[in-house]
Amino acid sequence: MIDFRRMRWLMGKLDRIKWDVERKEANATRITSVITGMPRGGGGNRQEDAYVILADVLDAYREAIQELDDMRGELIPLIDSLPDPDGRAVMRMRYLDGYHPDEIATAIRRDVRSVYRYLKRSERQIIGEQNG
Repeated sequence: MIDFRRMRWLMGKLDRIKWDVERKEANATRITSVITGMPRGGGGNRQEDAYVILADVLDAYREAIQELDDMRGELIPLIDSLPDPDGRAVMRMRYLDGYHPDEIATAIRRDVRSVYRYLKRSERQIIGEQNG
């Protein structure tokens, strides 16, 4: 069963993790040398630690992408079965392409409330189809 709340959460989480990956990658590839024997200079290999942290963040990012891709794969035939072409288009833009409702509203020249109505109606139809 498709969990739209989880999908929205994952899509938001991906942006945060992507930002975290960029920051950790910058730390791991920093070319600042540490001078031993100087104050605060000799405790461990910070760059090596940064690579370990980067690997953990990359794993979390890959897992989130995989989960989201799996959910999208389940959702594609359900979206295709929707009777309303506008609802199908809005659902594709939101859940398959990852657009924010504000971006969808701008693209289809409708107000954001209309986009949310399309989404809510289409989500209810999909959930009803799965339950019934």
